Amino acid sequence: MITLLDARNVGKRFGGLQALTDVSLTIRKGEVYGLIGPNGAGKTTFFNVLTGSYIPDGGEFVFNGSELPSGKPHKIVGRGIARTFQNIRLFRDLTALENVMAGHHIRTKAGVWGILTQNRFTREEERLTTERAYEMLKYVGIERFSQTVSKNLSYGDQRRLEIARALATEPQLLALDEPAAGMNATETAQLKVLIEQIRHDGVTVMLIEHDVKLVMGLCDRVAVLDFGRKIAEDVPAEVQRNEAVINAYLGVASMQHKPSSPLLQLKNLQIAYGGIHAVKGIDLELAKGELVCLIGANGAGKTTTLNAIAGLLPLEGGDILYNDASINSLPAHKRLRQGIALVPEGRGIFTRLTVEENLRMGAYSRKDNDGIEADLEKVYTMLPRVKERLEQVAGTLSGGEQQMVAIGRALLSRPKLLLLDEPSMGLAPLVVEKIFEVVQSVAKEGVTILLVEQNANLALEFSQRGYVMESGKITLTGSGDELLADPKVRAAYLGEAA
Repeated sequence: MITLLDARNVGKRFGGLQALTDVSLTIRKGEVYGLIGPNGAGKTTFFNVLTGSYIPDGGEFVFNGSELPSGKPHKIVGRGIARTFQNIRLFRDLTALENVMAGHHIRTKAGVWGILTQNRFTREEERLTTERAYEMLKYVGIERFSQTVSKNLSYGDQRRLEIARALATEPQLLALDEPAAGMNATETAQLKVLIEQIRHDGVTVMLIEHDVKLVMGLCDRVAVLDFGRKIAEDVPAEVQRNEAVINAYLGVASMQHKPSSPLLQLKNLQIAYGGIHAVKGIDLELAKGELVCLIGANGAGKTTTLNAIAGLLPLEGGDILYNDASINSLPAHKRLRQGIALVPEGRGIFTRLTVEENLRMGAYSRKDNDGIEADLEKVYTMLPRVKERLEQVAGTLSGGEQQMVAIGRALLSRPKLLLLDEPSMGLAPLVVEKIFEVVQSVAKEGVTILLVEQNANLALEFSQRGYVMESGKITLTGSGDELLADPKVRAAYLGEAA
């Protein structure tokens, strides 16, 4: 097969951290190529160097037989390489159609004068751009949302919209960074079909993904990074048998627990925003010291529920009771002072601050300096990888390291109620195991935890009780074991036949 991309001895350093060391790999035209490895291995850094967001400290990329320019994203897109992002980066206040039209801009010819005068050529080009954008929305299966503002789309549909926008640039190589993060089994299967169709239609695909089953079932070849070095490159079956890969990457998580008088009660909770009735009269209760999960498909209303509890969204109806008192009118910062801390979906770290500065932001409302220092040491003990990165700018961390920082920051507020939104999203199994060990330790210290988690198996194994949410309503509730055994849950959320 013909080589499309040849990466030669690529290196990248951030201060004292060598993120990539002499990484060489080749991608052939027409294949789906996987890039996997534990968090912090350098996968997203490789994408960022390839697509011009970072300038490499060594090595080169040869694409279609000629060297790519360094640090020039627009020129690299023009050459035929498009990407999606680990953390979704859409124009949140534009419609889905407008987002995709923005992607096609790189292939248009109208200049400023043409746009100002709206001459016939410009109008025709805009008409064709609109048609092309709608075709891309249809291609990924979300054309019915063409006029929906992107921030009002479900998480899974936002992922598809990012792919549509990337395809609108007419790429030869599509680089997908964690496209299945936050998706349930059914959505992941649909994504697999979409990627296969993209390849069938002549676009080569490079895939970073922690869903090992998806990677191994989809990719022609797979490369593995660990601590910035390539440790394997082969067909999936051989990579799965590679001892170095198994030791560096693969792992499983499984754990258990214990409960106590209501700390949190949601009564007939109703939330609407952007014209969407997202939560439709739910009832939910957490006892003090209990760990409860809230599961359901993307768009079910889980994140909306957590954001309302944290005070980030107004209620349309119902009550939130905390320690038997209504907190409906209490602003978010006062809820934090009362002990309600949120670890948001997508982590929500301050990307330009250092790791230590991010952690200390969690304690901004506290005055007990000695207590803050003691709690920092606790966080360092629980999250040793975080301690190693204290002086590093948080935006340069891997996804897993960013998640650890987000959890550590929340713990610095000394929460009584911890709201965890998708802590395993996009993370390698070994990192997920570590994070859930930390959550278990926090729960054992008496912190009440409400967990939203797309990995339903893991969430239900780990939680004492669970609620299943569907289209803004609670449809099932029970112990973790009961819900794990319920065929309705398996069918709807675990992607298995009932």
